[in-house]
Amino acid sequence: MFLRILTIKFPNELAKKSVVALSRNLTKDHFKNGLLIRLHGDISINSCMIILLWKDRYNFDIARKNFGEKFIKEVKEMGGIISISEGDAEVDKAKDIDFSKFNEF
Repeated sequence: MFLRILTIKFPNELAKKSVVALSRNLTKDHFKNGLLIRLHGDISINSCMIILLWKDRYNFDIARKNFGEKFIKEVKEMGGIISISEGDAEVDKAKDIDFSKFNEF
């Protein structure tokens, strides 16, 4: 599996809400193409973290080329400051996890 973490600081809360909505809209179709989990975390009123878990690096690279670079450009145009971390991932999960509160695509 492959993990990408984006930590983004915004000039204001409205810019943050706009980028989170853009992220959700752009990534919803990627669940058919190797995206396993997308997490959004509010770090503060003007910063957030977006965590994407992919089936593998290959599927991520395709999505990055087609959509990711455009997303990063749009975030920067809105005044966002982005820090990106990524790499291979190993995932453990609870045996009896309740997925009923998760959104599904």
